[in-house]
Amino acid sequence: MVNIWKSWCVLVTAVHLFHITSSNFSVKNLPGFGDLPFTLNTGYIGVGEREQVQLFYYFIESQRSPLNDPLLLWLVGGPGCSAHSAFFYENGPLMFNYDAFNGSFPELILNQNTWTKVLNILYVDAPVGTGYSYSKTQEGYYSNDIQLVEHIYEFLQKWMADHVRFRSNPLYIGGGSYSGMVVVPLVQKVYEGNYYILSFTICDSNNNILGFVLSSPRIDSFMDNNTKVEFAYQRALISNELYESIKSGCNGDYINRDPNNTKCISDYEAFSELVRYINEFQILEPSCMIGSKENQRILSEEFKNIHQTKFRCRDDQYAVGELWANDPLVRKALHVREGTKEYFQRCNRSDAYTKNVPSVVEHLRNLTNTNLRSLIYCGDLDLSTPYLSSLSIVKSLKLKLDKTWHPWFVDGEVAGYSESYQKSDYHLTYTIVKGGCHVVQENKPKEVFEMIDRWLSFYDI
Repeated sequence: MVNIWKSWCVLVTAVHLFHITSSNFSVKNLPGFGDLPFTLNTGYIGVGEREQVQLFYYFIESQRSPLNDPLLLWLVGGPGCSAHSAFFYENGPLMFNYDAFNGSFPELILNQNTWTKVLNILYVDAPVGTGYSYSKTQEGYYSNDIQLVEHIYEFLQKWMADHVRFRSNPLYIGGGSYSGMVVVPLVQKVYEGNYYILSFTICDSNNNILGFVLSSPRIDSFMDNNTKVEFAYQRALISNELYESIKSGCNGDYINRDPNNTKCISDYEAFSELVRYINEFQILEPSCMIGSKENQRILSEEFKNIHQTKFRCRDDQYAVGELWANDPLVRKALHVREGTKEYFQRCNRSDAYTKNVPSVVEHLRNLTNTNLRSLIYCGDLDLSTPYLSSLSIVKSLKLKLDKTWHPWFVDGEVAGYSESYQKSDYHLTYTIVKGGCHVVQENKPKEVFEMIDRWLSFYDI
């Protein structure tokens, strides 16, 4: 009898609650690589009014045990950076072979630190206009933080209804950078949605959410920007004299500067000038500001003499990815709908997107009253979103310190530092990755994989 009711609930979810317009294709091989040694599916799911927004996704099954390993919904920041960026540069199973690239068609190789060794990963191009996602109408391209949460929530529900065999897998939701502004309220919405279903119906929950992962997250716009001065001081980018002067002159608020406070204005201008040519995403890497136009010129004209760049700048690597993603054979292999996207951009910074959520700290605070697990990790060389911001916010949650600040190791070397907190059934792990940039898994892939693998296995970091 129970099985009959469960079948009825699945039917209601898939048919009555949602009118699902979706596509799902199996991708057996990719240009630049050949036959894939893992299971990849791509497709579209319609969301929003009349499903005018068509969100493109990649789904890679775990290479270990797909029906038992957790499912991770991973969102990329920006807003407007594509799932392609995470797939090929962060934690996906493939990466570009830059050493072999000489201007010909880009070659792909296996990523030895892919998270799909232990996870099923669902990537989505969101918001609308990102990657291969598109809108059927012009007005559909206008979006904002609040609407994006609604779109991803609808996307996840419909994807689950269309992939019933993964509904019982443990679910984690994660993302990096600006997607922190989306992941945190999305997790709360998913959790509360499950609670409503379990409390008021005979149905199982739509998913089995266990927690969330935040990588160098934007959580509070003010804190994320205001901590840059202190971070710059800690990294010897500004002098002690300037730091003391600007701290007293601006009263610790470097964002809401009083235009009549000439001392604060002057000191902040001095600070801005000192960090002007620093790569804020990884302060030890080349900024490439001067060479970027030259690099773009080299990458144009059929990529003549591309080997001359030696990929000194990350933008050079990203350009190779865009070259690959715009190739007609690649689009065909991925089942991208013809005529929906004139040109693929790794990051589409659209004026049609409005940032209308300045902080998600209260959402994060609400989640401390759940039984979820959370992992927040940051690189210690990121000036764009300093770890000082998220660490300060974690401290403000007033959680019980479970394990004090301590080093963690990979291959016998210190990979960073970590501490953990708890509140009843809620657990939070905060981790610093030594030498990590803004997108930590880009320049510290092995360390981050070791970290996520331990955390997923409920081991201490």
